[in-house]
Amino acid sequence: MSVLDRYLTRQCLIAIATVIAVLATLTLLFALIEELDKGSATYGFVQALEYLLLTMPRRIEELMSYGVFVGLLLALGNLSEGGELTAIRAAGVSPYRILAALLPTLGICLLLGLTLSEWASPTGERAAEQFKRAAIAASLPVASGHTDTRATFVTPQEGIWLRQNVGQGAEFVHIASMNQQGDMANIQIYEIDESNRLLASRYAEKGSFDNEEGFWRLHRVQSTTLSERRSASFEEEQRVWNNPVTPEQLASQAFYDPRKMTLLQTWDYLARADQHESASVAYELHFWRKAMTPVIYLSMALMALAVVLGPLRHTSIGQRLTLGIFIGLAFKYLQDLFAPMASVFSLPSVLAVLIPALIYLYIAHRLVQKNA
Repeated sequence: MSVLDRYLTRQCLIAIATVIAVLATLTLLFALIEELDKGSATYGFVQALEYLLLTMPRRIEELMSYGVFVGLLLALGNLSEGGELTAIRAAGVSPYRILAALLPTLGICLLLGLTLSEWASPTGERAAEQFKRAAIAASLPVASGHTDTRATFVTPQEGIWLRQNVGQGAEFVHIASMNQQGDMANIQIYEIDESNRLLASRYAEKGSFDNEEGFWRLHRVQSTTLSERRSASFEEEQRVWNNPVTPEQLASQAFYDPRKMTLLQTWDYLARADQHESASVAYELHFWRKAMTPVIYLSMALMALAVVLGPLRHTSIGQRLTLGIFIGLAFKYLQDLFAPMASVFSLPSVLAVLIPALIYLYIAHRLVQKNA
């Protein structure tokens, strides 16, 4: 790494860290106000703050691409304002050589984002959701004669839905909650035939996974079977339920939001498309956004360099910051514009993610050529 690379890396990393810290603080304050509106007797300021601190890795991860762009824009703008960027260009350094000098910065940011995405964020989100729901549930009354399992079971807002093909028909399953050990609670199973007629419905109080045998064991099962002439109801203390889904796969869906899943969890979710075909587009978009992060970072870095070399060469930090906010928002709006096309017009999710980045790469390339 040359002297130029080291100098630009140091300046850019300081600027990016400052921008992300400011944005994360603002996000924390706004989120804290929102969380306090949901407070209860046992979920107040301290609990809301603890919950938000546990979710900060995900919030920082979501701010990374925006923070990288604004940080690079400010760092390069400061170099331009001090005449250093002009001196670098006068020494015969091309714009794309400067872009190459920014690659170590982008690599460090990618490594940090990967660490947050694949480890810190999922771990923090799971701990935060369990803490929050246990704190809120602690203020609710428990019916006499019942065991209070609310502190150990996480209840997603809409539960977990699964679909599995069974013979010529299908099986729809709703799981109300699950705990850290992978045990399920309040499981409802509906079996239908090829004509979508209901064949049976089952309710189980709990379910546990047998790792040695590779199947689920349902406990205290109430079943109702239907035929053209009659129906029958019966109870079973235990029942074997053959479903390929594992506790780890269920845990990745317990929070229902693809933003809170790792790349491997998302890929595994998509591999089971027969269980959730209608909901897979959001997960595909999330997967490709993470997988294409290097392209997005590169497009934002080239755009920041092109803007500083062009229209913002001799402007104040306030003007650069304002334009940076608008350019970053425009990129977000482009992403939001092309994302629905993946489902409405059957546009491949990878293209819906790549098109905004490619548009910015093209515009930045033209600006660099014009001002080189």
